[in-house]
Amino acid sequence: MIENEPPKPMGQKPTSSVIENSKEQDIEFDTIQRQSMENSKYELLSGYLDGELTQQEAQKVILLLENDSEYRQLHDEMAAMRQEVQSLSLQESELEHLDKLFKEPVAKTSRIFGFALASVSAFVLVLLTMYAVIINEAISLWLKFAIGFLAFGGLLLLCSVLRQRLINSKKDKYNRVKI
Repeated sequence: MIENEPPKPMGQKPTSSVIENSKEQDIEFDTIQRQSMENSKYELLSGYLDGELTQQEAQKVILLLENDSEYRQLHDEMAAMRQEVQSLSLQESELEHLDKLFKEPVAKTSRIFGFALASVSAFVLVLLTMYAVIINEAISLWLKFAIGFLAFGGLLLLCSVLRQRLINSKKDKYNRVKI
């Protein structure tokens, strides 16, 4: 923290506290600058391993790898980690197996049946709620209209989503996309 000191007359030497504060600021600046350079090295190396650098940036990394043994060691460690992560991802055969399971007739039928049951039960639940609101004499007419419009809007939305889902299931261009 820098303390506000009154300005010194010309020719007077700065006090030791001012000199110490200046040295602390220089040390902090050097530390921040070193950390920034290290972060930049890590980012360059990561980009190099991913093949995302420009030719000039790649040349910088190559020079650093040739001249700095610690940087070369970091490169080797990051390359090994990258290889491990890639080996952990799903293999092609596993993806094909998941695709077969998803397209299996029993799974497909149960998915369609479950979606239909959920839709019909939501429709019936809204209708029963509306009936209960309409026959209840304790609810004012304005509130009945508000609840009715809300329920009607919900039913329209549900029907719209169901219709869109049925149309898209037949013409879905992303049907064969593997995740």
